[in-house]
Formats: sequence, structure tokens, C-alpha cells
Amino acid sequence: MAVLLACPLLTSCAPPDAGATGMTLDAQGRPTAVVAWCPGKAPDTIIIAAVDDDSEPRIVLEAPGKFPGRTIQVPITDPPAGWRVTPPSPSLKPHLVYHAYAPVTGSDYTARGPRFSLARLRGNGQILRQRYDEKTDRDVDIYIGMDELVRTANDYC
Repeated sequence: MAVLLACPLLTSCAPPDAGATGMTLDAQGRPTAVVAWCPGKAPDTIIIAAVDDDSEPRIVLEAPGKFPGRTIQVPITDPPAGWRVTPPSPSLKPHLVYHAYAPVTGSDYTARGPRFSLARLRGNGQILRQRYDEKTDRDVDIYIGMDELVRTANDYC
């Protein structure tokens, strides 16, 4: 009985999705967040946090305003001019696993992303996401293109 009561409490804690975040390598080989979102729910921040290392500081990339359009690609270690980055000159450690997401400041919406390590990122337009595999009862890596990331985001609209 306690399990049945706890489940609604746990699922209600996560903000609703209003988009999707993926990770890739850009043409220069830099780890890059790729975000697609629902109309009217544009994020303005990308957060990268180590999954199992609380001593590792979160990387917070804040745009000068809401993201324009419906998609954006932002190199984590070299964001565009005008973006505020904490900590300055962020870096990702090869041995750590990170989680990426893009919240909508001032709302309950977010664009959840994958767990990733640098070794699992690919270039050439291959965006890392995860999909639940019923056979293994766990999330598995998948690589998709921008069109599929946009379709995934649109499923939340």
C-alpha cells in the first residue's frame, strides 16, 4: 500500500516536459546541447549536472533572453556571445556521467535531456537521447537527427 501512495508523489515532483534536449558534438568537436521546444515555452537556460558527483559544480548557461525560434544548438564549453556561464570557462570531465536539461525560467516546464559522457557523444548531426527499453527495463542510448528531436518535442505540445 505504501508503494501505491508514494508513486503519485514522486511523479508529481517532476516538471512537465515542453520540449526535448539532446547532446552532440559540433563541427569543431565541442560537446553541444541541442534543444527543441513547444511554441510559447522557449527555455532560456541549459543546465549540465554530474549525475553521481555532488562535488562537481553544475554548469549553467543562461541566454540573454528566451531562445529564439523552435531549436537551438549551444556548445557547452564555448557558448555564444552574450550568454552568462557559471562556472566561467566550463569543462566536462571524461570519466563523469552528466545529465542535460533546459528549463523554462519562471514556469514549471522543462526540456529534459539525456544522461551522457563525453565518450558517448557523436558528431555529424547525431544527437544523443535515451529511450526506455521494456526488454531490459532501462534507458538505452539512441542517436537521432534534428527532425526527430523536433518531433519528440512536438509530442509534448
